Amino acid sequence: MTTHAVEAAAVALHRGMWTPIPEELTLASEFFARREQLEQRLLPGMPPCRTPQGWVTQHVLWLEDAARVADELLALWRDYLPGSHMVVLLQAYADHARRVGPLAQQLTRAWATERPGSCSHQETVWWEDWHLPAEQRRQLDELTHSTIVIGSVMVSALSQAGY
Repeated sequence: MTTHAVEAAAVALHRGMWTPIPEELTLASEFFARREQLEQRLLPGMPPCRTPQGWVTQHVLWLEDAARVADELLALWRDYLPGSHMVVLLQAYADHARRVGPLAQQLTRAWATERPGSCSHQETVWWEDWHLPAEQRRQLDELTHSTIVIGSVMVSALSQAGY
């Protein structure tokens, strides 16, 4: 999905040209409820992170899980809500979040190969620094920002409806 489709949904919502129907609101609230229940996955032997934001690897795996949740809901709702702005938004969210799939696989393979047992917090910091260089982290930040923007339009729709 393009940025244009997300912007069109946001404009339609804020100009009153789109008033989400109850089914669209149910879809959005179900997505957020399921996403909220996602556990922060660690790779086997990876120690818990000492900072609230967690490891970058955890975030990558969480985005992968969030894309899966969105895809599951889209499979159930897409045909039921053809042409829906909410479906377009959720599809855009899934499309963006799904882009981490190759990185998640790469990190999982590298961890399994290089870290067969548990490691310390500092070793994990070094490992992430090595496997997630600055440019890749910048791209991940941009991707995360995109999902936040899309999610904020969905939250705005829920808020306007009093959810």
